[in-house]
Amino acid sequence: METTIQTNISSEVTLTDPSTDIVLGAIYGIIGCLGILGNLLVCTVFLMRRKVFSSTTNLLILNQSTIDLADSIFYLVLRFGPQLSEQGDNIWGELACRIWFSEYVIWSLFVASTVNLLFVSLERYFAICHAVKHRKIFTTRRANIGRVVVWIIGFSYQSYWAALHRLEDGKCYAHWPTPTIQKIGGVFFFACEYLIPLIIMSFSYANIVIMLRRKSKRDNKEVNTFQRAKRNVTVTLCVVFLSYSVCWTPTEIAYLLYNLGGDYDFESVLHRIFTALVLGNMCVNPIIYVFKYERFQVELRRIFCKHNRIGDPSLGGGSTVRTVAGGGHNSDGEGPSTVQ
Repeated sequence: METTIQTNISSEVTLTDPSTDIVLGAIYGIIGCLGILGNLLVCTVFLMRRKVFSSTTNLLILNQSTIDLADSIFYLVLRFGPQLSEQGDNIWGELACRIWFSEYVIWSLFVASTVNLLFVSLERYFAICHAVKHRKIFTTRRANIGRVVVWIIGFSYQSYWAALHRLEDGKCYAHWPTPTIQKIGGVFFFACEYLIPLIIMSFSYANIVIMLRRKSKRDNKEVNTFQRAKRNVTVTLCVVFLSYSVCWTPTEIAYLLYNLGGDYDFESVLHRIFTALVLGNMCVNPIIYVFKYERFQVELRRIFCKHNRIGDPSLGGGSTVRTVAGGGHNSDGEGPSTVQ
């Protein structure tokens, strides 16, 4: 997964054209800025409408945007902020190498993002396929605990990457003890951070799609607002999962092949394109919410549009907002007081 400098990089470094570097640098900067603006917007809407977005699903979506926001900020600071390469071969230089130049923080947040997406997929799977179990397992308290656990897992898991790095002659490198350990580690980390989560998420959403199709064939009558909201948030998160798969698959496979002994140029244009895809995953989710998540669209209009009256046709097709019986949070992506 990691794309920083490795010890086994071929001695023949491909020199890219300066204009290519400028274009890719501009793309990286745009992606980072979009990641900050988009995820900040999502966090703002969710926090300003806490009662609406208080379900377990939305708490995890908020956590996802918080992680991506932090990742976007750290990425821009690392790429375009002050450089710390003049620390020298001392304890502070060693710490800068292990924590900063190794990109430990950025990749820890990427792992946390993957774990959070895994939690979201499991939550949706139980909500659609095992509703009774879902109500027992996925409580608000457990969702909040899960949000914290995601961050802990990301930084704990990725600590191996900081441990591998060393500062030599003012340059920061990752040193695997032996090629054999690198191969074993490459396969292990590929499975843990990509393959296993991808299999679980694919299983979850495949079963969700099958279940929704069965229900649509069985229920010929008109779908009510609650069922519509339930399906909409699920479809939205399916799209989020698909975008994750597209953005991460190329770089994960390339890094696995590299750890297994294959030649891979970390200075090539192809690698930089793979990196751009990974970074793009930080900013794509807010775009998906804007175009797919109906509840988010409604609340976004209510916050930023002048006409924010309940029943305004521009805020939800002209239908008024009704209260969910019981006043408690529902488990299908909508808050305690409103359903679209």
